[in-house]
Amino acid sequence: MEKRFGKEYFARARVGLFSHYTYPTYAEGKGTNWGGTHYSQNDPRTASSAEEAAALFDGEKFASAAHDLGAEYVVFTAAHAGFNLLFPSETMKATGVTWKCAESSDAIGKLIRGLAPFGIPLVLYLPPNDAHDIPDEDLCRMGWIDTESRMAFLKRLIREIYDRYGDGVAGFWFDQGGPTEDVCDFVRSCSPDAVIFVNTGVTANTVRHPLSDFIVSEYYGSIEGCDSDTLPVHYSQVNRQIGSWYAVGGKAPTDARNLYRYTVRTISVENQFNAGIAWSCGPYLDQTWEDGVRDLLRDLGSMLKAHEGICGTVPGRSWVTKPDSMLEKDEWGVSTESPDGKTVYLHVLNAPQDGILTLPAPADGVRFTGAWYGNLKLEFEQTEEGEVRIGFPDSSDPVDTVLRLTAE
Repeated sequence: MEKRFGKEYFARARVGLFSHYTYPTYAEGKGTNWGGTHYSQNDPRTASSAEEAAALFDGEKFASAAHDLGAEYVVFTAAHAGFNLLFPSETMKATGVTWKCAESSDAIGKLIRGLAPFGIPLVLYLPPNDAHDIPDEDLCRMGWIDTESRMAFLKRLIREIYDRYGDGVAGFWFDQGGPTEDVCDFVRSCSPDAVIFVNTGVTANTVRHPLSDFIVSEYYGSIEGCDSDTLPVHYSQVNRQIGSWYAVGGKAPTDARNLYRYTVRTISVENQFNAGIAWSCGPYLDQTWEDGVRDLLRDLGSMLKAHEGICGTVPGRSWVTKPDSMLEKDEWGVSTESPDGKTVYLHVLNAPQDGILTLPAPADGVRFTGAWYGNLKLEFEQTEEGEVRIGFPDSSDPVDTVLRLTAE
C-alpha cells in the first residue's frame, strides 16, 4: 500500500469495521465447541477446513462493504478460537499441524488486495493465548507447552506475516490480554509504524493495557432495536456488534438511524482518541450477509458521508460529551470540531421546540463569529457571558442537523 497508517491515524479514526470470519474449533477432550461462521442464512453448516473458509472468502466483496460503511480501518480475523489460520502458513505447517491453516488459499491476501483501491488499512486479529480450546496433542505438536514457547511461535508467525504481506498489514488486535512485551517489541522491529490493540475483555474499559496503543473495549453488547440515545457511550475503542460477532443466522437488529446517532455520540466523547467505534459483523461462507446487515452498512455509510463534522474531527471541547452519558429527549445533542479548533460542529439530535438553539457558554471560552447550516447563514448571537443562541433552520434533518460555528 502506498500509504502507511500509524498510531496517529488510528487515534483520529472515527469508524471501523470489526469482523470475525471463522473456521470452527472442536476440542472435545476439553469440552469446547466454539462453532464458527455458517454457510448461509438457511444453512448452519460451518467450513470443513481452514482451507475451505479461506477459499470461499471474497476480499473484493468484503472491501466493498467496508467502503460502503465509510470504514477508516478494518479489523479482520487471521485466526480465532483454536488458532486456525486463514492463510497457508509455513510456520504452522512446519509443526505438522497442517490442518490448522489453509492449504493454498489466502483470505488475508485477498482482503489486502480488495482494500488497497479504497486506501483502507487492515489490522489482523490474533488470540495469542488460545491454549484453552486446542487439543493437548495439537498443542504439543505446535510447541505451545508454556508461555515462552507459545510467544516464540507467535514471533515466527508475525515475521512470516510481514514477509508475506509487508505494509498491507497496519498492525495487530491481540485478544485475551495480549502477548508478552517481547512480542510487541518484535512487531515494531518488523514494522516501526505498526499499531497494537490489546483487549483485556472489559466493556467500557477505562485503563489502557501497558502494551496497547489504545484503550480497548471488547464489546458493548449487541445494539438492539431500542432507541440508541438511551445507550451509554465511551472513549475506549468501542467494538459493538450489529447482531452477532460472526454470521450465524441472525439479522439486522435495528435501523441505520440508531447506528448513526450512536456513532456520532461515540465520536464526540471526551478523549475519544482510541479509533472510535468499530461496528462488528461479517459475511457467511457463501459471502452473503445476515438478513439486512449488508444494507444496514450501506445505509449507515450513506448517512455518515452525507453529514459534516464526522471524519477528520476530534471530540468537541466547547461543549463536552462525558463518557457513559446518554442523550435525554430535552438535550440538544453533541459536538465535534476540526483539530485546530477553528470550526465547531453542532450535531443537533433533538431540535429545539421554539426554533432557537440555546447553548451555555463554551467550556473552553471560545468566541464565535457566526453559524451556518450548509451554505445557509443563520441568525447568531453570543452574549458577553458566552451563551450562544442560534436561529434553527426550517429545513432541519430529523436524524442529525449539523450546524457549523466559526471561531474568532
